[in-house]
Amino acid sequence: MSIPLYIINMQGCEERWYTTQTRLNNIGMEAERFNATVGKQLNETELQTWYCPSNNKKHYHRDLTLGEIGCYVSHMRIWQKMVDENISVCVVLEDDLFIQPHLNNVITAALELQHWDLIKLSDNRDFPFIDTATLQDGLTLGNYKKTPNGTQGYIISLEGAKKLLTRKPFYRPVDVDIQFHGEVGLQVVGIKPYPLAEDRNFESEIVNANTGTHSNRSTFLRNLKHRIRIYLQRRETTADLKKITADKSH
Repeated sequence: MSIPLYIINMQGCEERWYTTQTRLNNIGMEAERFNATVGKQLNETELQTWYCPSNNKKHYHRDLTLGEIGCYVSHMRIWQKMVDENISVCVVLEDDLFIQPHLNNVITAALELQHWDLIKLSDNRDFPFIDTATLQDGLTLGNYKKTPNGTQGYIISLEGAKKLLTRKPFYRPVDVDIQFHGEVGLQVVGIKPYPLAEDRNFESEIVNANTGTHSNRSTFLRNLKHRIRIYLQRRETTADLKKITADKSH
């Protein structure tokens, strides 16, 4: 089964698209460029459609930058495309990645599983799995207590896209919202060894070209509330592996 693979790439950074596309071509894979949203180009009405500053102040420890908003919108537009075009599964990559040859094996293994919403393909902190299951080609499926941050690469199902779209208008960064999987019942797993790694020769232009860095200013109370919420979320595992691997036991 062939599934769409989208690379989020910002206009003016086509070199990064060609680099990532070439890395995929070298392992026999094709991708489609998906034009990234630039947060600073959104008008006030568009910003209000996508982002809720009042919920941000109530439920997150700092304001989002225009870059973070643009990054989230880029991913959310792909999820909406899945719904509009009834795309059952797709792969989403950002354009700053090293790509390992076994990416195709990971995708093939993922398509034999069921009842998952999102499969992480990278983790620069290498958070441990809680439960594991052995897959083909020496791959290991696992769930987490602490969902890896970042959205460098993942496989997402149509059901997962629908769940994540209920967050519109959003108020946290996209990778943080994925970490709060329990709020929308998102079933998140990973497959190791991860086939993707961040290419640190490239900074994240999708974020940086929007507006630079944020100050991280916050209040004690906002920080405390956020820490309590993330602590409570991390008491839940991210997915039920028994359901996801049920058919593989036959």
